[in-house]
Amino acid sequence: MVKRYPHTAIVTIDVNGKTVNGEWVPGKPIEISVPGRYDPVSDGTVVYKRNSAGDEAQVHGYFYTKIQPPADSKFLRLKVASKGIDVPIICWEPYQSHSIINA
Repeated sequence: MVKRYPHTAIVTIDVNGKTVNGEWVPGKPIEISVPGRYDPVSDGTVVYKRNSAGDEAQVHGYFYTKIQPPADSKFLRLKVASKGIDVPIICWEPYQSHSIINA
């Protein structure tokens, strides 16, 4: 039987960051372990998503997981050691039964 979520990613998030006098003051970066599946963007398809700053960035792959993104956090990096992936996170999109990390 094939495992639906065969990979474990380490997601670095910035918790307790806040805006003070119009400037972003970073919080404490922590790492969480997230089980899921990584799929690269293939077939020469170019996909763009908006990051938290509103800038468009090119998506290189998707990490599907049942874990929902933590609220009020800034997502920094996605590391999937089994795939040799260490990339910045563009956005983490929550859905009803799963979520997708765009990196």
